[in-house]
Amino acid sequence: MKFLGALLLVLHGVTHLVGFRAAFWPEVGQAGSIQLLGRLAFVGVSTAQALGIAWLLVTLAYLTAAVLVLGRDSRWIKVALAASAVSLLLCVLSWPDARVGAVLDLGLLLVLFLASRSNSSHLERAFRGGLQQASLPIEIGHSANIDESAISSLPEPVKRYLRFMGVVGRPRDWSIRAQFKARFRLAPGAWVDCEALQYDSRLELARIFYMQLALKNLLPVTVRDTYLAGHGRMRAKVFDLVKVVDGEGHELDVGELVTYLNDAILLAPSLLLGPETSWREVDAHTFDVTLRDGPHHVTARVWLDERAAPRDFSTTDRFFDDPSGKRVRTEWRTPVSGWQHANGRQLPTRAEAVWRLPSGPFSYAAFSFDPSLIAFNVPPH
Repeated sequence: MKFLGALLLVLHGVTHLVGFRAAFWPEVGQAGSIQLLGRLAFVGVSTAQALGIAWLLVTLAYLTAAVLVLGRDSRWIKVALAASAVSLLLCVLSWPDARVGAVLDLGLLLVLFLASRSNSSHLERAFRGGLQQASLPIEIGHSANIDESAISSLPEPVKRYLRFMGVVGRPRDWSIRAQFKARFRLAPGAWVDCEALQYDSRLELARIFYMQLALKNLLPVTVRDTYLAGHGRMRAKVFDLVKVVDGEGHELDVGELVTYLNDAILLAPSLLLGPETSWREVDAHTFDVTLRDGPHHVTARVWLDERAAPRDFSTTDRFFDDPSGKRVRTEWRTPVSGWQHANGRQLPTRAEAVWRLPSGPFSYAAFSFDPSLIAFNVPPH
């Protein structure tokens, strides 16, 4: 696909050499001046040649964009957009001789505009905009390290889990910013690749999660899952323009809150070390955890392996979108397939999101974790 796109950019760019040739080697009888805007204006040789150089630069810009496409460099869209805008201006000046080029430029500008809303750069811009709009607080000052006395009253399996995760001996975390490569599907069958960005804060309990994927491997969709000021919301837009999903209400309030709880359990459990969280031992390798935020409270069960590493997380405080259109309370799990040590912390290597449906387990998302793409205690901006 990239080779076809690069070829089309090259072919379209080469056509602009016609304008360059006409400026420096005009047809017989046209030397001395060039008409513009359908003979509404005429320009002399020097101005005509300056426009000819502009035509040449547009060609070079399209060729540059083609090279960037082949190199999988996302900057190709910006270069091609700039080239198309200049090309359209030149075509308008050369109307009506360049009217076909003007139509092609308008079509290309539309395609490029849509493409610019379906890449990693757009996801990052949209995510930054969402963080800025949320106006989340930042930590000021430095908190004391968590020691054994700070966790002494917690159930024994919880203490072993916190030690394994590297909580003891470092300050309490107040935010997470993470980037993921993932796979996703809406129904059993083929997976689609996607990427996601998220930010979690405990200062004002919040979760902002943005994901971009290609619906049915064709239409780019930007998904926003948020929990802000006690309210959950999920939105999805094709090209981040046409709304296809916009859900909110009590089910999403608790669903997003328990997803925040899941983030904390797997990535930064010290986010939960406060009066808003309660812990209960089930057995030597299992505990329940409850998180409260305003009128909402959610509970999950966590299973540990012999090292006290979480191997699974289960809750019934999430709601599955049933084919009938109703949201049905359904068990939701996030089994973890491995752990890695990074900068004194333990982080998952891979985890899944699984609905326990009456028809059987349905794994709909799989995330891979790169420690270099996860940051702690960073401001939202």
